[in-house]
Amino acid sequence: MQHLFVLPCSLSALLSTGPHSRSTSVESITCVPVTTAPTIDGDTSDWSSVESFEAPLTGALTPTEYPYGNATIQCVYDDERVYFLFEVAGPYRFDAADKHKCAAISTMFKMGSEAMLYDMGNCPLAKTSCPTNLTECDDYKVDIGAHWELATTEMGVAYGTSNGSGKDNVAGKDDEYAVSPSCRMDDNDANAANEWEGAWTHTSPNSTDGSYIFEMSRMLSTASTESDAQLEAGKATDFGFAIWDPFESESNGWSDAGHYVTGCSADWISLRLVDESGNVEDDTSTETSSDSPETSSSGIIFDSRMLSLSLVVLGYAL
Repeated sequence: MQHLFVLPCSLSALLSTGPHSRSTSVESITCVPVTTAPTIDGDTSDWSSVESFEAPLTGALTPTEYPYGNATIQCVYDDERVYFLFEVAGPYRFDAADKHKCAAISTMFKMGSEAMLYDMGNCPLAKTSCPTNLTECDDYKVDIGAHWELATTEMGVAYGTSNGSGKDNVAGKDDEYAVSPSCRMDDNDANAANEWEGAWTHTSPNSTDGSYIFEMSRMLSTASTESDAQLEAGKATDFGFAIWDPFESESNGWSDAGHYVTGCSADWISLRLVDESGNVEDDTSTETSSDSPETSSSGIIFDSRMLSLSLVVLGYAL
């Protein structure tokens, strides 16, 4: 059974009880071991038996909700690699001459102990540029994997890994790390590589409906501990996902700051790589049951402390 821990992304979303309300944020995603890995080709049939998790998307710098709905995330892993399927509703747009008029995505993994989802790690010493000594921000480091801008790619084509740098000169799915938006770089240490594979498609490219499908994979462990989060069976890693909407502006496409992010743009999702027994070492994720006293009669689950915070932010106090 899927368990969701729900938080309000905005007060208006919290109070909405309509069928299209998207006021929830999933706290954890379960990634299960498999013996037969999915083929990276953009075909979702390999994923039909894998549990899916819905995650709302909100503006990275604003409380605006993604206009087309939630992201659906699935995850499995084998002895060497972790595999993701991301499905995000949205009308098709593609312009090989302008990357901003193509969809783009990114994942983010926490590396530093103080790293925040908001502001790509949010190192206080890197608000406007990288500090002279970048190691001063090591506690705020995040791994930005598969930052994928699609303009040089085609639907249904698998794009592979590369060595020597995180830069992907063929498909534009760069492997990066950051401590803030002003201090973001392609993986560039002595052991750097781009360990990501990917394929994408759209379910209805000839209409105004449909969804983008991104099928992705990366090595669980890599040679670069400086710029890559190291994933391991039986352990959890803090995770986030973002998408850039090619229709953010009809004339200009997406902007750098205009992306939409999971976790109410502030909270990590726990990516739980459960072992063969379904367990995760030192798991601290919380499951909120349907009979929790903080479940409202409308079925919206919320934390009263978060509601109080939302009201204070809006200028009111309980």
